[in-house]
Amino acid sequence: MKLPPLAALRAFEALARLGKVNLAALELHVTHSAVSHQIRALEEYLGLALVMRNKRTLMLTDEGRVYAYQIRQGLGEIAGITEKLMAKTRHPQLTASVLPSYAMHWLLPRLHDFRAAHPELHLRLESSMEFASFEQGPLDCAIRFGHGQWPDVHCETLMGDSLLVVAARDFNHGVLPDTAQAVLEQPLLHASESWPIWLGAAGIEGQRPQAPLEFTDSTLMLEAVRLGHGVALTRRSIAHALIQRGELVRLTDIEPAHTSRYYIVWPAGSKPSAQLTLLHTWLKGQVTTYQESL
Repeated sequence: MKLPPLAALRAFEALARLGKVNLAALELHVTHSAVSHQIRALEEYLGLALVMRNKRTLMLTDEGRVYAYQIRQGLGEIAGITEKLMAKTRHPQLTASVLPSYAMHWLLPRLHDFRAAHPELHLRLESSMEFASFEQGPLDCAIRFGHGQWPDVHCETLMGDSLLVVAARDFNHGVLPDTAQAVLEQPLLHASESWPIWLGAAGIEGQRPQAPLEFTDSTLMLEAVRLGHGVALTRRSIAHALIQRGELVRLTDIEPAHTSRYYIVWPAGSKPSAQLTLLHTWLKGQVTTYQESL
């Protein structure tokens, strides 16, 4: 990696941000001449002028302005990563990536129990629809939903899921459809679940229902259902609590198993930390309790 000296980059970034050599020197706790020397050394390293010198005034060149912005972004990222790492060494910490729908409807309602059992542990949840990468930050584990055949990660099955159709209790003035065919005649809401699986379990083949309202996030779709916009096919795991509270109603007994499962994953070849082991053990206990309640 061809990198210029870090001290020179810091001096140049400080000058570009503060506008004066003496202010940069004050911030960096060095002399006025040391800042000037570092910037000149950086220019020699790059082979181009970053500043224009006019008596005691230094002004950025066009290349200097662009380079200063890019350097600031890079140094800021390094500082952020370093702070996260230092915080992790000061206090037991675990960072987990979780799907927004799973986090909101399944994990968060149960999290009081985990925090009460492990008050010393700092848990950081990254809620994202993206496929979490362990190469892009200090991520300890992720809860993923899918086939479980991902490269470069160790996978442990957490739980399966099922598909069911739901609506608000007062949808259509309380006259709720109770057959598969009647469901298909309602305004349908769609996120990511596969209607053919549910229709196959209902004995209906060859139909591909069209949903006039689509969502990229299941949580948003369930809120639309709760507000009476239509009926939706969803996962039992994220609708169960809403059904238990009476905010949603399961419309039929048709509930086939989902082809995907939830997994907890961490980098292949790495030993789980003590914090990850605590979370994993707790999750398995919560899953058992949940499945026994169904």
